[in-house]
Amino acid sequence: MVGGSGEKHLLKVAAKHANRYNLFFGSPDEMKRKISILKEYCSSIGRNHKDDLEYSVVLPCIIRDSEEEVNEVLLQTKREDKSIKEYSQYPVDSILIGIPEKVLQGIRKYLDIGVTHFILHFIGLNNNSILRHFDSSVITKI
Repeated sequence: MVGGSGEKHLLKVAAKHANRYNLFFGSPDEMKRKISILKEYCSSIGRNHKDDLEYSVVLPCIIRDSEEEVNEVLLQTKREDKSIKEYSQYPVDSILIGIPEKVLQGIRKYLDIGVTHFILHFIGLNNNSILRHFDSSVITKI
């Protein structure tokens, strides 16, 4: 796996050597652009970007049953210099924060452009019930 965002050099390395490319906290639009560039680089060296490369993304995730619970986690984990409003206005397409339906909608945006591998940073993960909830309310619906 090769990860990063450099389009001139890093993506050339990924096209030549990787079997998985990873983008850290990138939006679906950013990933779509990276895939397009990788397609060109792969084509120029005789690799098939669909058959030879998987696409992966690292995303932060907060999943709870209500927006109030999500806001509680944000209050407990946010940086001191950021407000809840600033976090809720963060580029929504590059984070998975909210109720299960909202998180699922976010994941589907990546699936639609060809991402097959997700590395999720679960924020406010204090017990396994959050992971079981993610499994039952998101993974089983993909």
